[in-house]
Amino acid sequence: MTDDNPQRQGNLYKRIDADFKKAVHNTDILSVIASRLIPELKGRDLDFVKRCVSPDGARRLPGLNTEMHNDDDYYVIMDNLFSIIIPGEREIGLMLNIEGQGDPDPGYPILKRGLYYASGIIFNQKGTVFPGTHYENLRKTYSIWFVLQPKSGDENTIVRYPLMKVLGADDARSTNEDANLLEIIIVNLGRADSETVDETMTVFNEIFAAKDRGDVYKKRLADKYKITIDDDTLRSLEDIGMSLGDEIRDYQIRTGYKDGFSKGYDEGFDKGLDEGYNEGLDEGRNEGLKEGRNKGLEEGLKEGHNKGLEEGLKEGRSEIQTSWIENLVKTVLGLMSRLDISLEDAIDLANVPGDFRIQVSEKVREELEG
Repeated sequence: MTDDNPQRQGNLYKRIDADFKKAVHNTDILSVIASRLIPELKGRDLDFVKRCVSPDGARRLPGLNTEMHNDDDYYVIMDNLFSIIIPGEREIGLMLNIEGQGDPDPGYPILKRGLYYASGIIFNQKGTVFPGTHYENLRKTYSIWFVLQPKSGDENTIVRYPLMKVLGADDARSTNEDANLLEIIIVNLGRADSETVDETMTVFNEIFAAKDRGDVYKKRLADKYKITIDDDTLRSLEDIGMSLGDEIRDYQIRTGYKDGFSKGYDEGFDKGLDEGYNEGLDEGRNEGLKEGRNKGLEEGLKEGHNKGLEEGLKEGRSEIQTSWIENLVKTVLGLMSRLDISLEDAIDLANVPGDFRIQVSEKVREELEG
């Protein structure tokens, strides 16, 4: 069962961060991290790296307490900042900041927080690392962030964000060395038993996410990586491994649920949209047919009524006209018989309109011949 209590999660992350901080102050662990992630130390013997990290051979390093002013009128204490001096014909000085991040989604991009820290470290070098305007002595700064409980899909990855000269900006006064003075590195842990072809990730997982305990754990670190730890550091590493063991699984379940819900919502929305459209189309078509039928019937009745009225009036007029012509024929025949006059004289005497004279004459002749 997962635990979504925000307060419990917050306390857990604080404990993991505190244990991580205690662990990386161990000179041997810090040296392994530096040898694996800092290019200037790549390929160098681990004992050489340890001398660069701790010239006096101290087993634990206190770190440089660098303060950065915050906009809330208090100072951020960066106690995971270390100075590394690489001896040689040309001595190289580096600033190394290492942070452990328990919450993979704190509400802001971890990269931007890393950039903020690294920028503060660079800013604070004036007056501490170099005096006045001797910016040529500015040291390269590395800010390394171990995400102890990464988001699903990010496990066992290392992402680097270097500041560098852009190819094509061919200016002899600005070499890549001048620009290459800041790099943010984000390390997303996996599990000690997770499968990865990255040797560096295997080392980090075995240090910070191991399930071993006690002397077995101490011996394995000493034999494989030349890491000697005291009991206090051992307890911190054990706590980190134990906490992450269950919490990573729980976190993956929580994020998997959220991702699944989000994808399901999107798919459901699209499907619902399609189904709603089709259902609306069918309903609209049916309502359109019904309304069109009723409207058509109404218009048809109206048009039929008008047409019938028109034809009825026309037919009525035709019947009246026929009856009237028949009466005129009878009148003309009566005048011809009583007065013994011609057809033309009878038509004149009966005042037959000019438009009907031919029609009345034909009807009279038909009667006389019949």
